[in-house]
Amino acid sequence: MRELCLVPCKIERGAFTQERTFHISLSDDIVFEGEHEGELIGTAHLDYLRNAENRSLGEDDPPYGEVIDGYVTGRKIRQLGDRVLVEVPSADVIHVSPDSLISADRGD
Repeated sequence: MRELCLVPCKIERGAFTQERTFHISLSDDIVFEGEHEGELIGTAHLDYLRNAENRSLGEDDPPYGEVIDGYVTGRKIRQLGDRVLVEVPSADVIHVSPDSLISADRGD
């Protein structure tokens, strides 16, 4: 399977210039290690994140102190029944409803 996809998330600045922190809300559509509530928080290089319009983030996006809607690039591992196993750049693996994912085709 190994194709790329985009997982909805919130994005804020990270500790380093090229790093951003992403927050994936866990629900019935996205599950991490059997959890159904809360959120998965990870970090990723700027290249793995997109804004809500599916465009690359700029060097100054988002501004310090702001949180924006966007997407983190994931890699589909395999189909598991009605779920897709997806690895995100923080090396976490989540179970996602296929309806929650969008294609990783670049919007630029």
